[in-house]
Amino acid sequence: MKFPIIPALLSASMILVACSNPSFDEEAKRVEQVKAEKAKKEAAEKLSEEEKYEIYKDMEKPLDEVIQENDLDVLEEVSSVEVETKDTYEDPVEFSKYTSQILYNFYISQIDLKTYYNFLVQHGSERVKEELPSEKDAIAIFTSIQDSFKQQNLTGDSYTLTNVAFDRMKREGNFYRKVITTNGEEYFMTIIKKENGVWKFEDDGPAPPYILGSDLTQENQETITEQEEVQ
Repeated sequence: MKFPIIPALLSASMILVACSNPSFDEEAKRVEQVKAEKAKKEAAEKLSEEEKYEIYKDMEKPLDEVIQENDLDVLEEVSSVEVETKDTYEDPVEFSKYTSQILYNFYISQIDLKTYYNFLVQHGSERVKEELPSEKDAIAIFTSIQDSFKQQNLTGDSYTLTNVAFDRMKREGNFYRKVITTNGEEYFMTIIKKENGVWKFEDDGPAPPYILGSDLTQENQETITEQEEVQ
């Protein structure tokens, strides 16, 4: 999964637009829902009876089987988010913690915007730096975004991270961040990339809730217990 442009300018700007114009957000959701329902209906009409039967069988499968068959990452949360500030990061786990700290502080307006801009310049990937506007323009955009957060009285409570999952070549990784604020629980996924031997920030954006391996284990145990009780 990859996002087209840097989150500081896109994801947060989308949040800003949605907050300032609820009707726009509702209309966009309605249009997307209509499109999705239409596409689903057209796809269903093209399916044979045998294909439909296989789909219904898949829908009845336990969650852990679906995850294994689709080769999805089973995630674990890291025990600590504390990390030392460095000029460069060769350890992806360290970099995931540092990046998350910066992004969380930006979200709850607890970071100087020049510091945030410098983070993107120093630790952003080549693509991020190419798309980054001048310092003056970037800070103006960041200011507008944070102003929208302040208007919502957005404050943060805490955040947790998952382990880093890598691609086959281990040149790109992603991890999730669960943020607890006055908005409740929110989830984000961050992409990092290895360039010239060090890890760089590539992208960040909203994500669905993630699944922990411990949750699956507990769910399987509960299923076994229920079966034993029935017997």
